[in-house]
Amino acid sequence: MGEAQSYYRHLHKIPEGSGLEFLTSRFIAQCLSSFGYEPQCAGAITVYADLKTEDSLPWILLRADMDALPVTEQSGLPFSSEHPGWMHACGHDAHCAMLLEAAGSLYGRRLPHNIRFVFQSAEETTQGAMEAIQQGIVPENLIACFAFHVWPGVPLGVPATKNGALMASSDVYRVKIKGLSAHCAQRDKGADALQTAVHIVSKLPEIRACSSDPKTLLFCGSIHSGTSHNIVPEEASLYGTLRTFSAEDRECIIRLLHRAAEDAAKLFGTQVTIEWEGGSPAVVNDSQLVRILDGVVPGVSHQVEATLAGEDFAYFQRYAPGVMLWLGTGDTPPLHNGEFFVPEEILPIGVSIWLDIAGFDWKQALGAS
Repeated sequence: MGEAQSYYRHLHKIPEGSGLEFLTSRFIAQCLSSFGYEPQCAGAITVYADLKTEDSLPWILLRADMDALPVTEQSGLPFSSEHPGWMHACGHDAHCAMLLEAAGSLYGRRLPHNIRFVFQSAEETTQGAMEAIQQGIVPENLIACFAFHVWPGVPLGVPATKNGALMASSDVYRVKIKGLSAHCAQRDKGADALQTAVHIVSKLPEIRACSSDPKTLLFCGSIHSGTSHNIVPEEASLYGTLRTFSAEDRECIIRLLHRAAEDAAKLFGTQVTIEWEGGSPAVVNDSQLVRILDGVVPGVSHQVEATLAGEDFAYFQRYAPGVMLWLGTGDTPPLHNGEFFVPEEILPIGVSIWLDIAGFDWKQALGAS
């Protein structure tokens, strides 16, 4: 089955949270060094290595992510997590394992382009890619970038993708409301923070309607307010997420949510602020690359629909055309579930996909200089 299996099993046992992947990045760097590469860091944790043929050639970027989730493992695997409360429940261990074996197989080859292998920290925060980019991880003359994600529901071992938006933008908002407490019998002497919050939530369907895409999601998952049955609440908070497939919808909904907050503040005499935490754009696959990939990677399926799940690989797509592929895990439990596992028989398939992508002449296909 190749080296990917041993890499996968080792990494699966040592899951680490976003921005804390010290053991993981150290192991990956050691593997890369053993192949002959000179691994470097972008920031404290993200690891990368270059396969350089000539300085004058363009670059492609192949990316895997490293972080795990605060999930208690229930998979029953003999190589289950050794870190209580943490688990590779999103398959990032497999992503790293497959790219590692591919990097090892490619070392020393002369290709029609240079390759940067990226093992990225903190994808689950949606900020790891941008942090690495700010540290200079994107090479000059980058002509294409690629990533793939193991994906339940796609047939076992089948690579899949689609033109255009594949994964949603992911934004988290927190609304903080400050009012004035009073006895409920004298509500007019107070400023009701809870009523303000309820009013804003009631406007969410109307705000979401500015998007014509029925999958667009504007969701509030938490409301906190009040301390007693007879006191006008002085404070309230809302906590939710926005998921869209286009920058236009994202910008429109953000603008309308702020306007609704301002209107509610005026109506109830309260103060309202909105804070945005993290956030990443939608993963939008380049149509030309997808078309070319059909002739590079055997058996690519296009029988998939875009998902509201987010992926910060989208930030790399701001610097060059890119494609995110899914690799099917069949009928496994879902991602982010304690019973999730990656069927090991798909690991060689993933390695083969990377080798096909790495060996193809993207410079000629894209007409790059």
